[in-house]
Amino acid sequence: MKTKNIFLFVLILIGSGLAQAQHENDNWRFGSNNWRFDANAAPNGFTQTTGLNPHIRYASSVISDKNTGNLLFYSNGYNIYNKNNGIMDGGDHLFGTISYEYNSIGNPSDQSSVILPLPGSNSKYYVFYINGDRNLKDQITVPTPNPATNYGLRYAIVDMSLNGGLGKVISKNNILFSNSPTNALTSTFGSDGNSYWIVSANNGNILSYKLDASGVNTTPVVSAGMEYGSFIKISPNSKKLLTRKYKALWLSDFNNTTGTVTNAVNVIANNNLIAYYSDASNTPNSAEFSPDSNIIYFIGAEACLCLYPQGLIGWSGLAMYNISTGSLVGASNSSSHYDFSFNGSTASIQRATNGKLYMIFNTKLQDDGYGYYEVHFESQTSPYPAYSWRVINNPDVWSPTVNPSSIINPPAGTKNGFSFPQLVPSLSDAVNPCPDVLTITTPVTSSQTYQAGKSIFASSVINDNLTVDYKAGLNVDLLPGFSVNAVNNGAFKAYISPCTISAFLKERTVGAMEPNLAKTALNIGSSEVKIYPNPASTIVKIDSGRNKVAGWVLYDLSGKMVLNGTEATVPVERVPKSSYLLVIKLDNGTSTSKKIIVQ
Repeated sequence: MKTKNIFLFVLILIGSGLAQAQHENDNWRFGSNNWRFDANAAPNGFTQTTGLNPHIRYASSVISDKNTGNLLFYSNGYNIYNKNNGIMDGGDHLFGTISYEYNSIGNPSDQSSVILPLPGSNSKYYVFYINGDRNLKDQITVPTPNPATNYGLRYAIVDMSLNGGLGKVISKNNILFSNSPTNALTSTFGSDGNSYWIVSANNGNILSYKLDASGVNTTPVVSAGMEYGSFIKISPNSKKLLTRKYKALWLSDFNNTTGTVTNAVNVIANNNLIAYYSDASNTPNSAEFSPDSNIIYFIGAEACLCLYPQGLIGWSGLAMYNISTGSLVGASNSSSHYDFSFNGSTASIQRATNGKLYMIFNTKLQDDGYGYYEVHFESQTSPYPAYSWRVINNPDVWSPTVNPSSIINPPAGTKNGFSFPQLVPSLSDAVNPCPDVLTITTPVTSSQTYQAGKSIFASSVINDNLTVDYKAGLNVDLLPGFSVNAVNNGAFKAYISPCTISAFLKERTVGAMEPNLAKTALNIGSSEVKIYPNPASTIVKIDSGRNKVAGWVLYDLSGKMVLNGTEATVPVERVPKSSYLLVIKLDNGTSTSKKIIVQ
């Protein structure tokens, strides 16, 4: 079968934040496990190796080779380990010599460290690590005396060209600040495409440190008087910053040109997390953005997040917040929630390089005899083995009435850590190399992806047995002269998506119209479909003529879904004033698109 002279319109939206730095995030180390992410690793997107030593109880940072995906090194915030799981040359005692030698166990922080490549270098890496106001007994059962540790934020430098590729720490214990109660630490890319921001907090301020080719600027950008808590997350597009304090979840604007944080808003209105304990400082427990930076997922345990209405200690739940619409689901005792119905002490959620969101739950609280609860490493024979790992496969999809997560059963004997590593941000996400308009007229003779910021116009012949993608932010037009054969060894896709630079992407349908819009549909031009008024300020009406409207999706010009529905009206009163693409699906199986202006 040959497809000619048509407008092929396959709607598959890829989250703009999904692109990560090639293969630098291919490995995760946690507990006694290593996950190696691979698009072909069915069914969960990774292969697991377990029984590794040392055990990483608290969050680790991991870096892999950007070309091969092979593990380079990792850190638990106290030591730096090489790819063979031994302490790297010079990688011990990152905080210096301390009185109590428990630093081989792991930093008691869900964001203990981050690893960033030095821009412009092929061998040097910076490791940032933090420990603020935490007890050593948070790491392992120890008798008194049990001093609190408060070392603040520090950094080390690794040179991987040394020791035959095993690396060496050439500088460590460099202090950025001390005596801070926070353990929040994250990073994102700078807007220039040649720098990173390292973001933490101290003394009531959020602090942003810039790392570029000349090294780290030890004088931070200070955002004064900002709320913050035990974690900080920055959205994949580097525009939003999220943190928690008490029963509040604060969402702010982040400027990745200046490093400033502004306009904090509590997305959990009226503190409607009803806590079992009067002190709910442990809620929410962890949070993550969807790859398209529009949905926030947050979970909690410990001290009862109380997404579960009964408010029983040990129950955990998942809540969601839609930034575009302001919709909140699962954060009060009167709204929907996704409880997992198991005894959970700590829970963590983290986005992976494949765009999925993974969750880890440490089950079965165990009193260690020293007056606090320690998470017991559970095996497959535990009472609640199925709840240790979960995954959200399509996190860009807003599904307020359906639990978006599914269970991953860990193998027998698996030992969990408390949390997953954070991602290494991609500098390529900071720049957009795509032309606004791309015209393809010559024959396509090799497998590749063509990208454009707005439009692709193609009158090209695609040779047989190739894998070819046409990807544009607004439209893909297949003009007279375009031809592709349906052959077993070939694949062709044309779809709407923001322009990215990454070979490691996961395509998926979005919105209320899936999976039908994932199928090829003929765009019959304007046909009988009309929209009015246009421009509009409140409602756009759809006149579909003899056919009925089966559904519609409204996209902004970056390709991100803004609204979707099934009625013959599009409410635009609350969307920002701008131009949009309205894609309309009719009951006869055809689709059409209309550009609308909201003013």
